[in-house]
Amino acid sequence: MRYSIERLANFNLLLLSSAVRFGEVTAFITTSVGLSNSKILFSSPLTPAAGCSASSFSTAARSIGSALFYGPEIDTEYNEEIFTSPVLKQVAPELIKWKEEYGHPNIPLKNPGGNQCQTLRRLHIQNKLSEEEVDWLESIGFIFHSMEDVYKYADFDELFQRLVEYEAAHPESNFQIPKKCKEDPELGAWVTGIRRLGRDGVNPIHERRLEEIGFAWISTRQCGSKFMTRYRELAEQIEARGLDDVLADPKTVTWIQAQQEVLKRGGLSQTRVHYMGNMFGDGWTTIGKQNTATP
Repeated sequence: MRYSIERLANFNLLLLSSAVRFGEVTAFITTSVGLSNSKILFSSPLTPAAGCSASSFSTAARSIGSALFYGPEIDTEYNEEIFTSPVLKQVAPELIKWKEEYGHPNIPLKNPGGNQCQTLRRLHIQNKLSEEEVDWLESIGFIFHSMEDVYKYADFDELFQRLVEYEAAHPESNFQIPKKCKEDPELGAWVTGIRRLGRDGVNPIHERRLEEIGFAWISTRQCGSKFMTRYRELAEQIEARGLDDVLADPKTVTWIQAQQEVLKRGGLSQTRVHYMGNMFGDGWTTIGKQNTATP
């Protein structure tokens, strides 16, 4: 998701040279690639950090919300009749109110509507929101969970038990649960998130419990998308030759610039933005600019 700076008059200019962290969110100010002005990239929904009071977080959210908007102006009107989810029907007015005040509809916890936002994200993972509901939420800038977020916010004991039951029903699977598991979509997303985080990224107690049941940390079910196929190829090349050598290849730069264009159009998922940042650094959106800039 892309966030543009609309007004800088009331925005702390010192923010432009630093990274800002709110709980699980790190916002990086970067120079854009073919994008107007500068950009802030958020990696996950805004939530207060441990030790950060709700009041101080709200103050920070207010200051950022006054200066940011989600791309072009968005019509927040809606027809409640298209909603089938009782949760969405209940929280929709709060989403609109929050967006009008802060520039986005992602209400933090400990605020009216915050718990319902978390419920909506879980319902989305469980495929319990209609296509029309998802389209409307995305149109107003609502941020759904990434696979990694599913692990962070789900009840570990509950999902762990479902994992054990799935393995018992599918003994031949060796924990190779599809990311989009039709039988249990949330479990598939949870397992995928754990694998992406890896042993070092999960709670040590959780790691030990997973080890005890023989959990397979590496999936043999590879994503067949062109993006992931190319991403894996580049990861292997970087490990063998180093990042600088890989970036010296014009084909690599061309591929990165293609992802920059997708990001510019708002079509690059948060997970893929995260992948690009992990592989090429937070400044990946500027790679190739120096080669195409006119004197």
